Amino acid sequence: MTELYPLLPALAGAIILLVVARDTRMELRLIRHGVRAKARVIGYHETSVASRMIVQFRTEDGKEVHAEHENTGWTASRAGEIVTVSYDPDTPERARIVSAPWLSHYVRALFGALGLILVMAGMLLGYLNWSEPA
Repeated sequence: MTELYPLLPALAGAIILLVVARDTRMELRLIRHGVRAKARVIGYHETSVASRMIVQFRTEDGKEVHAEHENTGWTASRAGEIVTVSYDPDTPERARIVSAPWLSHYVRALFGALGLILVMAGMLLGYLNWSEPA
């Protein structure tokens, strides 16, 4: 069983990279194919493990939508702040904030780098552990 321990950082890094890739893919799809609208931050939905920002906007056909924003950065926003969202006309409740004064993509880059470092560390530990003479 101890032979598999070097795989732990590699597995953790791979999971982080998958989450970052999924999040990036969804955001890029909305940026390319979504409809943009001005939105207002109206509050937060808080649970014991997370807090999500709630934005309110109107679709092109006039429907008022309240959407929860999944990404980090919610602590930098203030209720009443105006942001730009991109949404899929078929499911506008899954809107994403694409422009705000506090929005940064460095968090995604940092998590991607962390995932890559963990995968590389796991590979190095595996190589060092498994290449030793028995």
